[in-house]
Amino acid sequence: MNSGPASALPFNLADQALLQALARHNAQARAVLCTLARRGAAMRRDEAARADAWLAALAPHPYYKGGQFLFDLLEWEDFMLDGEPPPLLDEAELLAALGRAATVLRAFAQEVGGAAGEGAGDSGPGGEPAAAPAAERATKRPSRRVRDRSAWPALAGNAYLYPEVVLGAIAALTRTG
Repeated sequence: MNSGPASALPFNLADQALLQALARHNAQARAVLCTLARRGAAMRRDEAARADAWLAALAPHPYYKGGQFLFDLLEWEDFMLDGEPPPLLDEAELLAALGRAATVLRAFAQEVGGAAGEGAGDSGPGGEPAAAPAAERATKRPSRRVRDRSAWPALAGNAYLYPEVVLGAIAALTRTG
């Protein structure tokens, strides 16, 4: 039985607040993913050999394969390309998002058998493992402006975007200029 138009759905104030929070999270996730994908597409265009080498080096790794599986399962390409393109994130916003992802990965690593770098016996300043993940180190560096984000390619609906998202993260974490 249909209860009427969507505006008449029985959502109370708490339901509406949760739906609004989900919408904000979705908008932020789209902005991160689309920024990474456009940056990765620019890397593939401007540094094709480096991009191909990175993808070949990552291809056998479980995190890469798991990310690809989840990307496909969740149909993130459709999510990323639905509607108007989100605004591109600046360097600080993007690195903060990657830092949050690194925190999640570190927590996952601890749950399945120890922190990254455990057993090496080395720790850096503040008790961190000496080989802290690149994303965490990158978020501690001063932000540098990306010269011309408008030159990043637009995302095409017929492209497979997972490799571009990965390349965009690599480009952000290994920036030198």
